[in-house]
Amino acid sequence: MSIPNISEQNIRYKPYMAGLLRRLQAARALVCIQIDKDATLYNSMVIDVLANEEQLFIDELNSSVGHERIKKGTTLHFDGRLKGVRVQFSTQVLSVEDSNSIAMYRLAFPNKLIYLQRRRHYRASVNSEDLAITMPMPMKHKIRGQVIDISASGLCTRLDYKDSNTLETEQAIFDATISLPGSNYITCDIEVRSVRHYPEHGYSLVGSEFIGIPPNQKAHVERIVAMLDRNQRRENIYSAAQLR
Repeated sequence: MSIPNISEQNIRYKPYMAGLLRRLQAARALVCIQIDKDATLYNSMVIDVLANEEQLFIDELNSSVGHERIKKGTTLHFDGRLKGVRVQFSTQVLSVEDSNSIAMYRLAFPNKLIYLQRRRHYRASVNSEDLAITMPMPMKHKIRGQVIDISASGLCTRLDYKDSNTLETEQAIFDATISLPGSNYITCDIEVRSVRHYPEHGYSLVGSEFIGIPPNQKAHVERIVAMLDRNQRRENIYSAAQLR
């Protein structure tokens, strides 16, 4: 039996980050928090995600000592779990507020979110519009979306809500076209594995799996994934150098 790899995915696409933060909120998952450079761990929960404002709220810390240390501009480091998968990010406190005599903290969206995947193939995040997908639908209609991440086994795409609200899990889509960098493309069959609708924001995130992708196309996708991973690592090294 093949054991899934654990790989680190750096997510910078704000709608994708908002979706993961909302999942933490919906699960009422406890998140561990470190304040600035202190190693002490505190617990809290995500209680609201304001995607349009690129802000989120977390509940008052479970420690009065920790609460007293949080001020405007304080840096918080998060470590949470979504179905056993780690979600990590750092961000700054915008304000300390009060709701029914209970404190809560307004935070800025993080610049990136680290998602430690457990999957058979590494999935690379796409931070540009170079990768897109066009899917033929009934009545000679085609819908186009942006590829958010991709691996040798599948991909996640962002589609307009009005185009995707009829998609269902286990639905097969034949002859989908994936546009790749350099004016390249592949045509393949995919199966919808997950659909998360965000009608209030006008889009959906759709996870799909390749169906019987030929070896030459799989090798092409693997090269694209390796290129995206390499570019992401270079960006991370550059960002770290800028902060020194």
